[in-house]
Amino acid sequence: MKTQTESRRLNDLKATNAYLRLGTDVSDLEKSIQTVGLIAPLVISTDNVILAGARRFQALLNLGYTEAPVVVVDKGELEKELVSIDENLVRKDLTKVELEGHLRRAKEIYQAINPEEEKPEPVTAEEIEMEEKKEVLPAEKFLNIVAEKTGLSPKQIHEAINRDEMADTSVKEARVNGELSISQTNEIVKLKKDEQKKALNHIKTLPVREIKKFVKEAKVKGVEEAIRETPKLPHAREFNEIESLLKRLQKKLKQLDLEGITMENFPVGTQKIFNEVVKFAEKDFVPYGNEQSDYEEYSAH
Repeated sequence: MKTQTESRRLNDLKATNAYLRLGTDVSDLEKSIQTVGLIAPLVISTDNVILAGARRFQALLNLGYTEAPVVVVDKGELEKELVSIDENLVRKDLTKVELEGHLRRAKEIYQAINPEEEKPEPVTAEEIEMEEKKEVLPAEKFLNIVAEKTGLSPKQIHEAINRDEMADTSVKEARVNGELSISQTNEIVKLKKDEQKKALNHIKTLPVREIKKFVKEAKVKGVEEAIRETPKLPHAREFNEIESLLKRLQKKLKQLDLEGITMENFPVGTQKIFNEVVKFAEKDFVPYGNEQSDYEEYSAH
């Protein structure tokens, strides 16, 4: 496999790669190129198809450039696809669903190119026990490579790939439309894909704890029976949104607490709002789902 850098006419390059992010705003990139020039060359295949750098390509055309430096990649089809995916993985404007799809495909390609060596079977009782306790993550080398590129942890990448592999199309569409959170999705995908489709409209507004109960019931009694036994609670979506906000607040407050920052250090307006929330929570408030709320858990510490 060979890699070389050279100059190519922009009109000879082909923006036909399905992974390219075309039609986006490149005005800031144009300003950067005018100021400091093109820092990173385009990446193309030997037949002039752009593998990475669509936005740079568009900005150069807009500025009237006729040529650009390119890195020519002479590799197989899978390697070329992986180059394009790698370019997208470091982008900030991918949706979570797009990112998960890219990660899953990247893992498939990596494993096809780098078949895993067979590991020796554990033989002693101690080795077997250690193997059972170890968390199983697919293609650990791949996960570490992607973690370095994206800033995500190997576990987050593993879970993202699992969501994409296990989720039915209807679940992915619901996520794109903002109808499902990642936490809700993590529970729903524990059902078979046809079961996810049947149950989605009934459970997508439920809080995570209720979806967990539903999935547990569905695995024992079937989806239809679980739907009959799980009433659609009024204002479930609003409760779910409030729960999500409280969890984020809890996390932020814990981080600040570690730095020695208390509520007294906040602006007066923020303290007032927080006190109003506390008063509301204490006013004859019964935790949703008859379980201790995240706010109560935080307040107890």
